[in-house]
Order: sequence, then structure tokens, then C-alpha cells
Amino acid sequence: MTKCIMYQIDQLIINQYNCQSRISTALLQKIETTIGNTNKQQYINNQKKYQKQNLKMPGSISDTTCSTPENDTVERIIKNDTVRYVRKGYGLFFAIVIFLSFFYFGPILLKAVWPLYLSLGEPKYIIFFAQFLFPSFMYALANLIMWSIYVSEIPFFERYRIWPEKQWPWQKDPVAWRAKLRQTLKNIFINQFVVAPAMAAFELFVTGSKCQYSLESFPDHITIIKQITFMMIVEDFFFYWGHRALHTPYLYQLIHKTHHEYYNAISICAEYAHPIEFAVANVLTTSAGYLILGSSVHMSTFILWLGIRVFETIDGHCGYEFSWSPYRLLPLSGSSEYHNYHHSHNVGVYGSFFTYLDTIFKTNKDYFAYKARKERNEKAKIESREFSKAKIDPNELNEKLSSLSKLQEQKSQ
Repeated sequence: MTKCIMYQIDQLIINQYNCQSRISTALLQKIETTIGNTNKQQYINNQKKYQKQNLKMPGSISDTTCSTPENDTVERIIKNDTVRYVRKGYGLFFAIVIFLSFFYFGPILLKAVWPLYLSLGEPKYIIFFAQFLFPSFMYALANLIMWSIYVSEIPFFERYRIWPEKQWPWQKDPVAWRAKLRQTLKNIFINQFVVAPAMAAFELFVTGSKCQYSLESFPDHITIIKQITFMMIVEDFFFYWGHRALHTPYLYQLIHKTHHEYYNAISICAEYAHPIEFAVANVLTTSAGYLILGSSVHMSTFILWLGIRVFETIDGHCGYEFSWSPYRLLPLSGSSEYHNYHHSHNVGVYGSFFTYLDTIFKTNKDYFAYKARKERNEKAKIESREFSKAKIDPNELNEKLSSLSKLQEQKSQ
């Protein structure tokens, strides 16, 4: 009841009167006569606090993490992307450091070991094994990292949980979780060591791989960045339409429903999917840019891209919204929460790296409306706690809401 009262008062006094950095004498008098001197000072303090944080009082929906339900103009998109960067806080600095370190040291280290890589055998066989063994290794490594975060429950990481109020599957029902884990591992094994090798073999031995692989043709940093950016855009485009097609009633029941067995997404479910989905919506979309580039791309660039893609899908399914995630540096990028909403609500939000296709085709409006409600409720809780500290009687305030409504009517006349 208190939260409802606080929210209505915030709406009537703060939003409707549109307080600026200075609260007018007339407004102070209206607040004073309506809710008393003690509560007036509490409103002043809260108003100053929210203005200092560059936020609006509860009831506003324009400051959501990624965007707003009216994310339909270039100006709003730019503004909301700016808000997203600001809200990363110090995490933005570490995200930049991770991003720059990967693209600077990654190619250097890979070039240093490339002669050893080529000495392992016939190049085409090396390419064949690299296309599925390297992603599988990265997937296992990323899941080991996330598993250590899950079980340790360190407060530093736990503050980034998307759903802290919900239990992980192994906490909710350990017996059911062990059975589900065995099923998941079996599915992932089939996808990674049967489906992926079959597709790699077809690409290499049937269509013929055209990529470069010699040490002499090893690309420079700029070329690697440009080609990975291209592969990222191509992957996101095909993934969006493939993913959206999988949500048609027939294909969802036949194929995609497997992946959505995880209502509260965790890292290991990132590649838990029907083999057909894994082949078409995962492997093929990831390889599309590489295949289009053909002979102009080096195998080392493709290996770096595979590492990026694997860690991105782990990041999107892990259940944590880490502020230092380098993937969220990308303009118009989504977030772990963005994809987590897709799992929990099973509606819209079909992109992988970016949100622009969801925005253009309005398949993320439900998410932004949900995010707006969530932030509004969180701000209302903050206000409720502040007023509780001031020992405000909710019953007394409830009686005076009618007076506030009359003030609003007078203002509109």
C-alpha cells in the first residue's frame, strides 16, 4: 500500500509539476499544506538526490538501461545508447581495456604460435579440426569460468545477477538438475562432435575452403578488425531472421522448443539446441561472413572470430549483466538481460550482437515496456524506503491523496 501511495504522490507532485533544480515557493506551499512540513523536507531531499543522479522520479520510463518503448527515432536511439554507456560506470573502462587488449595482443600471440600450428600436419586437415575443436575448447573454458562464479556466490559477482530473487536450477531441485545436466551434456556433445565436424567436412572437402593460412599472408591488426566486424554484422543479420523463423509455431514446436527448456538461462544452455537448429542457426550463421569473404580472409581471423562468438553467446546466456562486458561496447548492442528476457518471456528479441533489426521490425517493444515497468518499480521501492525512514504514516497520506488530485485539477484550469 505504501509503495502505491508513494508512486501516486510522485506522479502528482514531481512529474506533473515538473520540478527543476529550484523548487518554487508556490509548490513548497502546496506540498506543505498537503503533507506537512516534515514530509515536505523529505520531498526536497529526494528531488535533489534524483537530480544529482540525472534521473527522474518514479513513474518516468525514459531512463531505462537500453532504451524506451518509444525507441523509434534516431535521436532517441542515440540518447538511449548514451545512457547505456553511462550506466556501465567504471565497468566501461575495464570493457575498453579488455576490448583493446584482445585485438592488440590476440593477433600477436596467434602469429607467434602460427608456425607451430602449421607444423601439425596437412593445412586442410588442420583447418578441419580447428573449425570445431577450437570452439569446443573455448566453450568448455567459458563454462568452467562461469561455473566457478555460480558456485562461489561471491558478492562482487552476485550484484550483477539479473534475477537475484530466483534460484539456479541446481538450487531449486538438485535431483532434477542432475538429470537435466546429463541430457544437456549429451546434446552438446552431439552438436559439437557430430554436427559441427560434419559441416566442417562438407565446407572443406566438398565445397573447398578458399581461406588463406600461410604465415606470409598473416593479416595485420586493421584487416583483422575490419573482417571480424563484417563477420559480426553478417552473423547478426542471418541469426536474427533464422531465430525469428524458429519462433513460428511449427518450427518452434519441432525444433526451437528444446533450447527454451531453460527458462532461467545459464551459460551451459548457450549451445543446448536441436541439432538442426545448431547446424543452421548457430554454425551456419557464424560461418556465413567467413564463407562470403572467401580467399580474402585468413584462417587466423576466423579462429579469433570463433572465440569472440563463443564467449558472446556464453555472456548472453550466463544470467549476469557484467558491466565490464566488452560486447556491450558495440553501438546498438543488446545485453545479457536482453536475451535473458527472451528466455523468460519467450517473445521477441531475436538478435545476437545488435538490437537494430529488433528495433526496425518492432520485435523488442515488449522488452522495453517490461524494462520500463521494472525500473519504475525499483525507483518506487527506493522512494518507499526513504519515506519509511521519515516515519510517514501511509494512512494519513492516503487520506490526503484526494487533496493532491484537487491541486492538479486547479493547475490544469
